[in-house]
Amino acid sequence: TRRFELLGFGGEISGELEPVHAVRKSLDLEGESTIEEGTQGVGTRHRSAYRLASALSDVLLVVISQDGDARFVRNKDGDVTCWDQA
Repeated sequence: TRRFELLGFGGEISGELEPVHAVRKSLDLEGESTIEEGTQGVGTRHRSAYRLASALSDVLLVVISQDGDARFVRNKDGDVTCWDQA
């Protein structure tokens, strides 16, 4: 929320949301320079975040992988865009 309250944790977001087959991986902080990255081979957390970001333009999702990396995901100008963080 606007007060940074956590609204969900640990669930898979699916429902009637369309699958996302590719995302834009940002090469800079602003997300102006990107490359296309396929979503085949990513896990449940990433697929859920991509579907939600595709459907809602005003969310910021943080996906934390089992190996400890974090990925920020949002809808930027109609494209699902992600930023990798170590």
